Amino acid sequence: MPRATRDPLSEWFDPAARRLITRAYGNRGQWTGIYLAPPSLLQRAHAARLGIYDLYERDRWGEQRWVRAFKRSVYYQLKRHGWSDAPRWDENRVSAWPAVALEWQTGQRVLKAGWPSRRWAIRVRLHDGGSAAARAARAKPESQQWVGTGRQSTVDDRDWA
Repeated sequence: MPRATRDPLSEWFDPAARRLITRAYGNRGQWTGIYLAPPSLLQRAHAARLGIYDLYERDRWGEQRWVRAFKRSVYYQLKRHGWSDAPRWDENRVSAWPAVALEWQTGQRVLKAGWPSRRWAIRVRLHDGGSAAARAARAKPESQQWVGTGRQSTVDDRDWA
């Protein structure tokens, strides 16, 4: 099986993803939010050079490409560096399963004074991982479960090399 590569846009978000994860660990069990700015003209130009022309395109789950790239970065960083007690940015986890569970919500676009345009309201919450997280996931209604369903993202959903 070929090794999957990362979404090239998601790599742009790694520093912001790490900051959000660090804050979420500090607020464990509570919502931690961020406002994600839309892509700038320069970012859109860089994306076009990668062959990605529509950063507002929606995927099959309804998430826009720009937001989805940030989401991928957060999950990637958490899986790679998120330990049960804290993120360890200088260590790589080798487990296929994250040490904590992340809950993600993308809200409406919000405009605040001083902002040139609306930003996406995004919030995350960390929960204990392992068997407790698996039990909680199974307890959710089937419509909210994603692992092992057609709602789970796979390599086939990727449109990059």
